[in-house]
Amino acid sequence: MGRIIKGYWDCPACETKGIEGSQRDCPACGKPRGENVKFYIKNKHEYLSEEEAAKASRKADWYCSFCSSLNPAESTECHSCGSSKEDSEKNYFDLQREKKEHDEALEEKWKQTPQKEVRKKRPIGKIILGLIAVFILFSIINRVIPHNLAGEIASVDWSRQISIEHYENVEENDWELPKGANLHEKKQEVHHYDQVLDHYESVEVEKTRLVQDGYDTTYETVDLGNGNFEEVAHETPRYVTETYTVYENKPVYRDEPVYETKYYYDIWKWIPRRTVDTAGSDHNPEWGEVELGNKEREGEKTESYMFTVTTKKGEATYTLAEDKWNQIDVGDEVIIKTKGKNITLLSKEKTEISPIEKYIEPKE
Repeated sequence: MGRIIKGYWDCPACETKGIEGSQRDCPACGKPRGENVKFYIKNKHEYLSEEEAAKASRKADWYCSFCSSLNPAESTECHSCGSSKEDSEKNYFDLQREKKEHDEALEEKWKQTPQKEVRKKRPIGKIILGLIAVFILFSIINRVIPHNLAGEIASVDWSRQISIEHYENVEENDWELPKGANLHEKKQEVHHYDQVLDHYESVEVEKTRLVQDGYDTTYETVDLGNGNFEEVAHETPRYVTETYTVYENKPVYRDEPVYETKYYYDIWKWIPRRTVDTAGSDHNPEWGEVELGNKEREGEKTESYMFTVTTKKGEATYTLAEDKWNQIDVGDEVIIKTKGKNITLLSKEKTEISPIEKYIEPKE
C-alpha cells in the first residue's frame, strides 16, 4: 500500500476554505460535510505518519440519504441524524459521478441552446490555419474567375518555312532490315544485358532491438473518498535501443549479355538538308520561291501567325490561327482574357475573336 496524504475540503455553506479532511463538520458554521463536498490536496503533499496511516481508513465515506451527511465507511449509523447505513445506498464516489453527469448534461444543453456571438482571442495556430485557408481559396478563385487585361496590338507578324529534302544513299545499321535496304553484313552483337543470379555472399547486417533496462516509477494520487488520498506507485518497464550484428546471405548478380542479329546496310532516303524561309510584319504572308536541285524535293511546310500586345504589364506575344489573325491589325484595342491556363483574345467590345493557341514570351 502507498503512503496516505492528508486531504482538505471547502464548506459549501459558509465558504470556509482548507478544512482538514479528518474533520466531519465545518469549524466555522458547524455544518457537516455533505453531498456538495469535493476533497482535494494542496500543492505540497502532507503525508500522515506511519502510525496515523495504519489507523486511517481506505474506504469511501457513505452518504446519508436522510440528512445529506458523509459518514465513515466503518460507521453503521449516521453521526448527524442516527439513520442506519443500510437505508442509504450511495457513497462519496457515487455523488461525484452523479455531479459529473449532471454538469455534462448542463454543458450539452448549453451547447445546443443558441447563444449570442462571443468574441474570443483566437490562438495563433488557428490564425495561421486561417491564413493558409485564405491563400488556398484565393488560388482557387484566381483559377476560376477570369481576368481581363486591356491592351493595343503593337505588331502582327508571320513566318513560313519549307523544308527541302535531298535523296541520298546513307549508311545505317539496325536490329531490323528495312525494306529496300542493300545489306552489307549482319553480326551477332549484344542487344542488352539480363541480370542473372551468380552466387550468394555472407554480409554483416547491423540491426537494432529494444531491451528492458529496469523500471521507471511514477506516482498517482488516488482520492479515497474519506478526506484522505493514497499515493499509488506504478512501475513501467524502461527500454533502451541495443545494436547487434547478424550475418545474412546476399544474392550477387552478374550482367549476362543477350545477343541478337544486327544488320549493316545502305539505303536511299529523303533527308532534310535546308529550308526556304519567309517572314513579314504585314497581312501578306507568302511562301518562299523554291529552286530545286538534282535529287531534291519539297518537304514539310510550317507556318506561324503572331501578334504582339502592349498592356500596362508590358508586351507579350501570342500565336493565332491564320483566319483569326487576319481579323486583327496594328492599333486595334483588344482584351486578353485569362482564366486558369486558358487565354482568349477579345475585341474592345468584349466579343470573342479566338482562343489563343500559344503564349510565346514577354518582350523585354
